[in-house]
Amino acid sequence: MCDAVEGVFLDSPDLGALKVAADRARSDGRDAVFLSDGPLGDAIVLAAGLASGTPGILLGIRINLGNEPHRHPTVLAREMTSLDHVCGGRSVLAFAAPFSGAVAEAITLCRAMWRHGVAASEGPYYPVAGAINNPRPTSERGPLVALDLTDGSVPDAGLLALCDLVVIPAGAVRPASLPTGVDVCQILGA
Repeated sequence: MCDAVEGVFLDSPDLGALKVAADRARSDGRDAVFLSDGPLGDAIVLAAGLASGTPGILLGIRINLGNEPHRHPTVLAREMTSLDHVCGGRSVLAFAAPFSGAVAEAITLCRAMWRHGVAASEGPYYPVAGAINNPRPTSERGPLVALDLTDGSVPDAGLLALCDLVVIPAGAVRPASLPTGVDVCQILGA
């Protein structure tokens, strides 16, 4: 991946409309599309429906852990593994603000599931004794992990170091505190 990734947010519960929008984004030269996940976890299913019709484009899922996350990160990691297989390793899990220790713990659990096939944590946000992820993602690193900074928030350096990518509005300045090796995806219309 490079530092010149461009993407768009797509928002529709209709797979047909999403396919048209994703195809338009790809023909406009966009490298990524992101779907916001809702309480039913439908974005991952919709992204899987886009996989075959959008070769070469990253398929991102935006998750907001907020005050009431709708599923445990180990379940999310397994679902993202399935998406990763369906789309041939082009999946991105993007965490939206507010950023907290819960996001860091969720990223750590997801990475453990993808890299080692098992994750355990005593919490404090997501305790789990030993969740298993089998099969593992298409690559050893698993899906890309991103932080969605389109609302202008800037997380601490420790959280930034856990991600592969940050998502910022098109034309925004690259965050000064971004560690080496973390790429930027500029979102049009954000």
